[in-house]
Amino acid sequence: MEAHLYEEMARVEEHHWWFRGRRAVILAVMQQHLKPRPGRRILDVGCGTGGNLAVLRQFGQVEGLDHSEEALRFCRERLGPDFPLHRGALPEGLPPGRFDVVTAFDVLEHLSDPVGTLRAIHQALEPDGTLVCAVPAFPFLWSSHDEVHHHQRRYTLSLLRQQLTEAGLRVRWSSYFNSLLFPPIAAVRLLQRLGPKQQATRSDVETGGPAWANRLLETVFSAERFVVPRFSLPAGVSLMALASPEDGGPAA
Repeated sequence: MEAHLYEEMARVEEHHWWFRGRRAVILAVMQQHLKPRPGRRILDVGCGTGGNLAVLRQFGQVEGLDHSEEALRFCRERLGPDFPLHRGALPEGLPPGRFDVVTAFDVLEHLSDPVGTLRAIHQALEPDGTLVCAVPAFPFLWSSHDEVHHHQRRYTLSLLRQQLTEAGLRVRWSSYFNSLLFPPIAAVRLLQRLGPKQQATRSDVETGGPAWANRLLETVFSAERFVVPRFSLPAGVSLMALASPEDGGPAA
């Protein structure tokens, strides 16, 4: 990801509609599918500037991992110098020990070897542990946003399932999400591809807008928290899955 985007993310992820809506849906899914467990150990892989770390604490004892020292600096500013953070690249940089839950939100699409990382996560999970991952969906939605963020792919459900299976993980639940906004976002991106080719310089999260539009988009996106945890939606801008080791027991 472009270095300047870490500062931009740290600035906007508390109030930008996409970050807030995504958090609302992900948290609802985890509340629905993870059984209560005291002392649950959680690792947020690719934690970025830390927007998800604070909210993940409601599920257990959270640690963060990122390859960027700049990103970890923003995490410390947000959460304090004593918050457990690790610097390391994937797949070899996972911290020692085993975790009940590993989260990877918009991480796999950046990696040249996603299956290798998923295998490393498999080894880092307890036998009954759970991976919670989210990725951008559908290659035809590719845009300058993906290029600026150094994405290597966008996912279909079949591709995500294939990679998880190759890593020895069993998909327990999956769904597309950000589905209500899928039609207008798809229309905009297709129109952009039909227009003149422009150099990729801006991320979608850098695009400003009036406060009322931000609130409206957040309301629409976050409303999916009442639907997605219980039903698997057939299309969306993003895709989420919960997976566990093939030989594991019930989800953590």
